[in-house]
Amino acid sequence: MRSGIMVALMGSVAFMAAASGASAEALKVWSRQTDESAVILKNLTKAFSEKTGIEVETYNTGMDFEQRLARAAAGRDLPDVVINDDSALGQMLKMGIIQEIDSEKIEGSSQIAENAWNSARGADGKYYSVPISAQAFAYFIRKDWREKVGLPQPKTWEDLHKLAVAFTKEDPDGNGKDDTFGMTIPGSTTRGYTSWFMSNFIWGAGGDFVKQENGGFKPNLNNEAGAAALGFVRGLFCEGLVQPGAINATTGDALPTFRSGQTGIFLSGPYHIAQISEQPGADVVEVIAPPAGPGGVAALAEGTSAYIMAGSRNREAAEKFIAFAISPEGQEIGIAHNTGHTPLVRLPVNQQVDVNAVRQDPRWATFKEVFDTSGHYVPPVPNWIPIRMLTAEGFNKILSNCNADIPAELAKIDEEIATELRKQKALAE
Repeated sequence: MRSGIMVALMGSVAFMAAASGASAEALKVWSRQTDESAVILKNLTKAFSEKTGIEVETYNTGMDFEQRLARAAAGRDLPDVVINDDSALGQMLKMGIIQEIDSEKIEGSSQIAENAWNSARGADGKYYSVPISAQAFAYFIRKDWREKVGLPQPKTWEDLHKLAVAFTKEDPDGNGKDDTFGMTIPGSTTRGYTSWFMSNFIWGAGGDFVKQENGGFKPNLNNEAGAAALGFVRGLFCEGLVQPGAINATTGDALPTFRSGQTGIFLSGPYHIAQISEQPGADVVEVIAPPAGPGGVAALAEGTSAYIMAGSRNREAAEKFIAFAISPEGQEIGIAHNTGHTPLVRLPVNQQVDVNAVRQDPRWATFKEVFDTSGHYVPPVPNWIPIRMLTAEGFNKILSNCNADIPAELAKIDEEIATELRKQKALAE
């Protein structure tokens, strides 16, 4: 069914091009990013055009990208290349709007780190994108607060809890007021933030959302590891160790609480380094690897990938653009070192690019080490987004109710995951 949708869409677009007598036009590249960071994409496409003579038209938005993409698909007016989160692969594949990638036709693809390719593979084992950026999650911690309360850098969840208690109850900013909290948590269900945040703890507890079994996937949350992860984080909420409104906060809501000095522990990606360096300041914040849970050290690994869209009349140009984006030159442009803009490339996927040499910042080196040693991508189910959303709803319900029966609630979530997996299997057949 999925391949039929793709063939139909490609055929319709090709027919429209032939009917209009249009020839190859400028390569159209869309990117899911904010206006503030779009200048980096402009720099990348400008360098590509100067090198190849291929004109590029760009479009970006950080707010309603998925909706605009869906409208473009419905109107058979898709761009040639889309730069989007790797977690969007399943959704776009379901829509039938992306093409399979032959990595041998992408110059330099062999230079991409092997673990980064994990984000580009569909549930059928085929590749549908090319990674251009990677990232993992680590902790930003108020070093000045930690030293004031006399605690070491946390190495375990128990240490992390002790630090959160101290930051909440021991007046770490010294203003004589009871106005600080330990953890910054984006607990909102919007775009699945609750699931996104909790994944770090589920893997750190030694668990997972699903497990592969008999060539398919089976829910795997209702067990000791799942209960440990939800129990630990719920404890932070119920003990008042998180910022007010955390249960409904997105990352956009949560970041200001850390920057303003309301909270002292923030789990996030390297894209926030620049903002945190401005406020509260690089001199008072340290970056550390996630403390170990019962299952060891684990962190959410994510990335940005380039997708070639169905119906593209500029496939060759699209492949050349992607090859440039993953080349050492393209990666360094995307890193945007010392530009003050949010980078397009957080951690380079090209193994010939040394992030330490380019960044010259030990904080980025920490994120790179976490990615290399403890990074964990979401499971390669056919479409992750619906599972992320339903688990976000379920986790949010647990975290907001200090009396909820965690195993019972996890059992309900597992049932919902099982239903969704059956739907996805039926669509794929």
